[in-house]
Amino acid sequence: QYHYDLVFNNPSGENLMDIVREYQEKGKIRHVGFSSHGQPGLILKCIETDQFDYANIHYHAFGSYTASGGGLYGGNEEVMRILKKKEMGIFIISPYDKGGRLYAPSKKLRSLTLPEMEPISFGSQWLFSHQDRDKGNVGVHTISVGAARPSDLDEPFVAAIMYSLNKTDIVEKVDIISKRLRDAEIEALGEDWVNSWWHGVPNCYTVDDAYQFGQMVWLYNVIKAWGMLDFARDRYEVFDGNLKKWNFQMPVHENIDKIRVAWGYMPGIAYEPNKDYTKYFKEVPDKNKERVLEAIEFVWKYCSKSSDKSSLHIPVEWTTAYDMRPWLEFPKQN
Repeated sequence: QYHYDLVFNNPSGENLMDIVREYQEKGKIRHVGFSSHGQPGLILKCIETDQFDYANIHYHAFGSYTASGGGLYGGNEEVMRILKKKEMGIFIISPYDKGGRLYAPSKKLRSLTLPEMEPISFGSQWLFSHQDRDKGNVGVHTISVGAARPSDLDEPFVAAIMYSLNKTDIVEKVDIISKRLRDAEIEALGEDWVNSWWHGVPNCYTVDDAYQFGQMVWLYNVIKAWGMLDFARDRYEVFDGNLKKWNFQMPVHENIDKIRVAWGYMPGIAYEPNKDYTKYFKEVPDKNKERVLEAIEFVWKYCSKSSDKSSLHIPVEWTTAYDMRPWLEFPKQN
């Protein structure tokens, strides 16, 4: 909401969109879009202004990252449909990292995508073939790939060639894998939970929201269904970091102001054991309330750096199958 106001309702004066229009009138800018790690409601609010030509969002085979747990369908599916209706460009952010750490998949996830393809290839092909499989014929125009080295571009390039040469075969394989993943999800979590887990669960939408509970429950789901523990730990680390900077004697909006940049990428502070969070879940259906609380505690136990993991059981299928990165640190800058 803070960034939305800077663009359209800047309390300090000139709106950023006014400046953009000036550059367009001078011919220095053609198309204008926006990127968001926000909740579906905020993304839709930006789309409905009719001021943008495209949007850069999270929408992946395993969830919608920071938008997970929000919207009508627990992620950015509704956003995709509105973008299609508005004839806007659809860019997808980080399909390999925020889309599931697919360069270092869990053993369980890999077992579910094989023998048809490796998880990282499935992440690409699921997006490339979306228009061919989606009832609303919603397609993806661009995926953005973060590359630390030239070889990181090999996988998306090969996937694109495979799709262009044999689309029918790729679509068939993606459908097979998608069904296998869905079956595993239902087996691990139960069909009713899979279809309703996000209902009434709050996330960070305004400057008065400190907890991204929907995303926490989503992390519980991907661990239980597909063994994506290391991915969930990577994501939960930001919650831990935000909590360390938090001062509970200050209002939420003042805390957010202190960590504005990091908060924009991934809002929310970590769960703390022995605190009563029931007041946040008044809108959650009674059938889900207990499990939502259990899921949030589970994710803290298995993912937070502040939890004692010495007695936790980690199934072998939750461990990493392989890591495609030739080295784990980014190249040093001279």
